[in-house]
Amino acid sequence: MRIGIVGAGAIGMLFGGYLSKHGHDITFLVRNKNIEQLYIQQENLSEPEPIKCQIVSSIATMNQMELIIVAVKYHHLSSLKKDLDSLPREIPLMFIQNGLLHIQFIDTLKQSNIILGSVLHGATKSNPATVQHLGVGVTSIGIYKGKWTSLEQFLHSNIENFPIQYSQNIYQILFKKALLNSLINPLTTIAHVQNGELIKNESYKEILRSIYEEILEAFVECKELLSWEEVVSLCQNTEKNYSSMLKDYQSGRIMEVETIVGAILREAENRNKALPILNTFYLLLKEMNKAGE
Repeated sequence: MRIGIVGAGAIGMLFGGYLSKHGHDITFLVRNKNIEQLYIQQENLSEPEPIKCQIVSSIATMNQMELIIVAVKYHHLSSLKKDLDSLPREIPLMFIQNGLLHIQFIDTLKQSNIILGSVLHGATKSNPATVQHLGVGVTSIGIYKGKWTSLEQFLHSNIENFPIQYSQNIYQILFKKALLNSLINPLTTIAHVQNGELIKNESYKEILRSIYEEILEAFVECKELLSWEEVVSLCQNTEKNYSSMLKDYQSGRIMEVETIVGAILREAENRNKALPILNTFYLLLKEMNKAGE
């Protein structure tokens, strides 16, 4: 397939690196015109490998793509609307943002076929042109609007270390991931610790459990959707990782506070429920976020 990827962040590069290994024709749309080659460093491998791809700086070069993956963060989406609207309506767009607010943006687009994705891989950029794969997860995708004739072909892109699965209820998966991010990201960012410290340190673990309990009270369906054991397991499996929110803060970038934590708070408010602990974290993170603006 001819696949375009908008954005060369860690997750976009991860997609490009593995999909190119499967034989797809990959084109990256990037803002940095100085980047001539992108690299992926797979887990447990010492040397980065070049990603077989083209690198372009104009959306017009993507008019013949069979799929375009939009891999920028939520707060960059609005600046892309004009470019995305200029594409042929029939080209399927796949959005792989964190949180939930990007769905509101998607509803403003003219595209006929929209796919949503949820990514559970661990990845970080060691430099502007290299992504490090820190932990294997699952990519879940689901059709949000329209149809996708190449769905089965894309699902066959499953390769070692990059599993892909289809979900009939992709919104539920996005919501669950937003809940997990709301549990882990704010606390690790404010405490400046790796994920594993949230269960090793008794004080952090007590705070984490308190946020989890108030989420259960607001969203009763989470008792089946997200167990406490699963939260602990995620912290264990990613114990050496720094959350994406903490990495953004340390790098002086805008953190995804609104689309992750803010979206969960608004959903609770819609149910006439309060999340006082998470709201306190949200207010603190909003102040911290001003450093990245």
